[in-house]
Amino acid sequence: MTDQTRVLNQTIALGTDPDDIHYGEQGGHGFIVLGGVQIAVGLSSQAALDKLATVTAQAAADQRARNLRTVA
Repeated sequence: MTDQTRVLNQTIALGTDPDDIHYGEQGGHGFIVLGGVQIAVGLSSQAALDKLATVTAQAAADQRARNLRTVA
């Protein structure tokens, strides 16, 4: 397991196609795929994956609220 998350000086734009985001397996190892970027699940702690899920849910809720305010 890696001690630190490492992606330096990069911004990931998820774009508009939700099919670019999925969970997959290669060689028996799980990956979260975000377009051309992969997160190696097996090299991540359960706590880090749980936190990623929590932060992602919060970001989605915040963005949804912003979008609703924009059209209101």
